[in-house]
Amino acid sequence: MSFEYHNELKWSGEHKGILSTGKDKPDISVATPPEFGGHTGLISPEDLFVGSMNVCFMTTFLAFAKKANITPLSYESIAIGYLEKVDGKNVFTRIVVKPKIRADADSDMLLAVVERVKDYSIVLNSMKTVVEVDVKINV
Repeated sequence: MSFEYHNELKWSGEHKGILSTGKDKPDISVATPPEFGGHTGLISPEDLFVGSMNVCFMTTFLAFAKKANITPLSYESIAIGYLEKVDGKNVFTRIVVKPKIRADADSDMLLAVVERVKDYSIVLNSMKTVVEVDVKINV
């Protein structure tokens, strides 16, 4: 099984661009973050990197919850990426994902699903960055 995901990026001046991922999806205005001489108010590659981990964790959780016949009642999540200098290069050394989950299942069952998500999340498995998950279950 193989899939391809395409996007296009067009520079729009200064440190900004427009990221397009397809006809049925909205464009995203992107820029270098202010801490690296870029712009405020726009999404940076760093935001997208951490955000992709956060979104993938949620969507993988929802897929495994469905397989386990669990009905989510609410899901909110914060992800924090830690960018540090390592061997003279800026790298994300870890990402902490903090989902808050309410569902029609007990905590043990939800934690078992979260463990499966940690094993099968495509973005998590594709990163060199250590990804930590700090889940809060509100049953």
